[in-house]
Amino acid sequence: MSLHDEARVVGSPEQEEILQLRAEVARLQLERDDARKSIATPAGRGAGLVRRIVAVLLVVLTAVLACATVPALYLRSEVLDTDRYVATVAPLASDPAIQAEVANKVTTQITEAVDIEGITRDAMTELGKAAPRVAGVITGLAPAIAEQTRTLIHTAVSKFVASPQFQDLWIQVNRVAHQGLVNVATGNTGGTVNIDESGTVTISTKEIIARVKTLLVEQGVDIAARIPEVNAQITLLQSPELVRATEAIRTLDRTAPILAWLTVLSALGAIAVAPRGWRRHTTSNVGLGIAVAMAVLALGLAIGLDIFLSTIPPAAVSPAAAQTLVDTLLTPLRTGVRFVFVVALLIALAAFLSGHSRPAEFVRQGFARTGDYLTGKVGAGQAKPWQRWLARFRRILEAAVVGLAVLVLILWQYPTAAVAIWTAVVAGLAILLIELLCRPAVVAAHAAEPVPGGSPES
Repeated sequence: MSLHDEARVVGSPEQEEILQLRAEVARLQLERDDARKSIATPAGRGAGLVRRIVAVLLVVLTAVLACATVPALYLRSEVLDTDRYVATVAPLASDPAIQAEVANKVTTQITEAVDIEGITRDAMTELGKAAPRVAGVITGLAPAIAEQTRTLIHTAVSKFVASPQFQDLWIQVNRVAHQGLVNVATGNTGGTVNIDESGTVTISTKEIIARVKTLLVEQGVDIAARIPEVNAQITLLQSPELVRATEAIRTLDRTAPILAWLTVLSALGAIAVAPRGWRRHTTSNVGLGIAVAMAVLALGLAIGLDIFLSTIPPAAVSPAAAQTLVDTLLTPLRTGVRFVFVVALLIALAAFLSGHSRPAEFVRQGFARTGDYLTGKVGAGQAKPWQRWLARFRRILEAAVVGLAVLVLILWQYPTAAVAIWTAVVAGLAILLIELLCRPAVVAAHAAEPVPGGSPES
């Protein structure tokens, strides 16, 4: 029996040793061939260096474009999608800070529109004429009665803004006033929500005052019948920085689609321009670059928000109400930043683990050893037919799983970072399951592979 025949004895130690030697010889031959190719074509090094430099520049450009694209797309989705905008601001109607701000401002507008103390003084004078005996008793009561009336009005307004009727009215007003957000982006004026040259954002309280007037009249507060039709405004935000920001907002609004396409093209261009052996590395760099850009954007948002809130006069808007309003409006942007950050990290990790670096190979070998352990180290010839079929088409199936995960993220209307993480986890588990199920067939196929350039017999 020849050495080759002995090596074919299933499960013999000689077979394993010969297979290891063949694999080592094949690896050395490949390294020798690669070294010869690199020596034979020294002129290509210059071109490869240029391509690497261009790829790096495109990676940096992709990160910069992503840093502008995410806010631009957030702006367009919030400006153009009325339902999304209303869903974002609807919870504000039940926020205590917003309710207190609206109640205080509406009460002030009502009391300024009606001379409560003057009306009370006139009533006291008429009462004194009709009943001279009580004239001396009621003298000087007008200010106290007027203050009690103001308290009664404030209580009625507070009850109204805490009621479900106010929440419904808040949604209706913001739906009608959605054009106001467009005004903020385009710099136009008019509508229920406005921004003027000083950076003051206001909202009309006409409907709120009308509802409160009806409520007070129903409660028997006769003086409420004298409240005129008030088309007043309350200040939501006031900051000079807002005026300067509208210029950037207008630019982002117009260029959002262009920025999105440029980001995609720049990322694909970086991968395409990179030398053949550097494409996985470049893909990983693209993911890391976008992730770093999102981290910088999140930090910039936090710093910029503090600066912006510090420019709002406390006399115009309470700090609590301003903080709540800005945080609510920026929630979709923060969610988008987290989502892109997670997806970018997943892309970088996938590209890294599929590469040929030592850490990546170490991780893959660890997965392979784990797969062998879990499947019981099934040897060649013992794989079932369906496992051989699965091993043959596993790359296609894994690509289909990845494509399905990408499709889910694309078709999800408003994906969050949690959606991205769970989609990646499910896709990773599906790929891991495919690898584990077909592992016996893969081991058998590797054991039966001929050595490149070797003879059939030892």
